[in-house]
This record gives sequence, structure tokens and C-alpha cells, in this order.
Amino acid sequence: MNYQINLIKNAMIRAGVWTEESPEWVKSYKDGPIINIWQWLQFIHLPLRLDGTISQPEYLAPRLSNYIDTESEHQDILKLVIELDSISPTIEKK
Repeated sequence: MNYQINLIKNAMIRAGVWTEESPEWVKSYKDGPIINIWQWLQFIHLPLRLDGTISQPEYLAPRLSNYIDTESEHQDILKLVIELDSISPTIEKK
């Protein structure tokens, strides 16, 4: 899973949506509205997946797909997220 998350990170960098520093809103985030989907993915969701502490496992791709446009870089991120969903042990498969 670390390898897949690293691929997502690299795709986010290529797409220009990777942030070097954690924004203030992330520090006080408690499952509320997501201000920036890319920052949420980078600073909240992916770290929780890595350490296995996602409280309510769900597929990430459907949540992210609303923010994906036709740019090929965003499509690359979505493809990698779909792959992550398929290999994630934290998600109940139905």
C-alpha cells in the first residue's frame, strides 16, 4: 500500500495539486466539510490509510470523482486511487 500511495503522491505533484505545508484548516478538521479535496487527500485521508486508523472505511474513488476534471493529470490520480481502493485492507468489500 505504501507503494500505491507514493504513486498517488507523484501523480498529485505532476498535476500541481500537492501542497508542501499543511494548511491551517487541516489541523482542526473533524469529519466536517472538506475545504480542499487535494489537501484532504494528502494530509488527512492518505496518512490515515497508511496507519490503518480510518474510522469509517469507504471507497475513496467515488468521493474524489466529483473533483476530477478532464485534465489527464487528474485522471491519473483517479486511476491510482481506484487501484488503492482495490488493494486496501481497511475497506469492507461488498
